[in-house]
Amino acid sequence: MRITVRELQNPKEFESAEEVQMSAWGMGPRGAAPKEVMIAINDNGGLVLGAFDGKKMVGFALTLVGHMEGEVYMYSHMTGVVKEYQSRGVGYLIKQKQRELSLKRGFTFIAWTFDPIIARNAYFNFNKLGVVARNYLVDYYGPMNDSINAGWPTDRFLCEWFIEPAKLKTIKSYSRAPLRDAPVLIDKRGSGQEALCRDWRIDIGAERALVDIPSDVVALKLKHPEEGRRWREATREIFKAYFAAGYSAVALLEKEDGLQYLLTKAELPPNIFAGHR
Repeated sequence: MRITVRELQNPKEFESAEEVQMSAWGMGPRGAAPKEVMIAINDNGGLVLGAFDGKKMVGFALTLVGHMEGEVYMYSHMTGVVKEYQSRGVGYLIKQKQRELSLKRGFTFIAWTFDPIIARNAYFNFNKLGVVARNYLVDYYGPMNDSINAGWPTDRFLCEWFIEPAKLKTIKSYSRAPLRDAPVLIDKRGSGQEALCRDWRIDIGAERALVDIPSDVVALKLKHPEEGRRWREATREIFKAYFAAGYSAVALLEKEDGLQYLLTKAELPPNIFAGHR
């Protein structure tokens, strides 16, 4: 498999990007960003990328120019890969091309949202790319009808990817810090289970803290919807409290039975999204 990533060039390719969206998220045509909108974004400062296996488009990214509190940045609204090419490194190639072209245009960071308790997305964003998050958006998109989000509050991290090499290296170093004094705020009950322990508490006096997430919350909410909702509500309460107190999620750590976020007061640029809804 030899994947190339480049900017889209003609209306037919933008039509193919609609099909990629439907495959990646299991959505109908009405949920996909239409080619006319993508063309307008691409021709007015935005960036629409396609990943190609030969002539076949297998992934895409839709990126807009954002402006907040006097800062101009790139906002990555959608990045998706067709079902049969997922977990094969295509998404990583797309994001690296997005970073390369954004740096060439003079941008220093890229922002986007994702569901913080979908483990595969969290692992990709934190461990593969090196993002941080310090803003939590409750039910950001409202109800959605695709196969991933249907029947589920669309809570999101608004994450930031500081793409300059020196800053990215510093952020990635947080995952290697000793954690002997970091309390576990929330964790699973028993090895390999998705049920929450019920004895967690918020303590914003700690220097650092750890927060477990389920290994597959999408499957959990289908089989045990009440337990899935408990994960949503508990992590929402924790992240909102810690972010309001000045903490950031700076790393996603691997452990024997899953993943856990590391929260700490990191030295980061000013939080221009602090007033975001």
